[in-house]
Amino acid sequence: MTNKKTLLIIDVQQYFINQFTKDVPIKILNYINKNKLEFDHILFFKFVNSESSNWVKISHWHHMLKAPETDIVSKLQPFITSNNLFTKTAFSCFKSKQFSEYIKQNNLTNFFICGLDTHACIYCTAMEGYELGFDMKVIQDLCGASHGVEYHNNSLKALVKNLGEQILVNSTTKII
Repeated sequence: MTNKKTLLIIDVQQYFINQFTKDVPIKILNYINKNKLEFDHILFFKFVNSESSNWVKISHWHHMLKAPETDIVSKLQPFITSNNLFTKTAFSCFKSKQFSEYIKQNNLTNFFICGLDTHACIYCTAMEGYELGFDMKVIQDLCGASHGVEYHNNSLKALVKNLGEQILVNSTTKII
């Protein structure tokens, strides 16, 4: 079996960009430009909320329902094609049926994660992917939390506590 490496760029969307996350898109852009040949697949995910979700019904959070909030930031849009953008309605990318089918069709096993928010979608995707038996790596310096650096750091600590130190890498780590 081939050791295919896949970069998952999660939820780098307009709504999540603020003082705490504003540098994440350019860091990811630079990383893609420098490392795109290291990956067999580069996939983008965007979260889209709905009026029937628990975020709306229970939490009364009426965001991420439509553009421009749901738009991937403009710096990363040149890398998006009709084949590498997945819409999700949950924290974890693995809840997407479209993504699950893509994984099976392409025999993917090794995932490198970056994007937003570390304490939500990054964390849940890493945890679920690990539980499903995939080799998961979180590129910690290419992630951010729109609620602040404490959320980001605490989530990284929780990932290490739950899954081990090997879960975290940096953008300077050699992709193997």
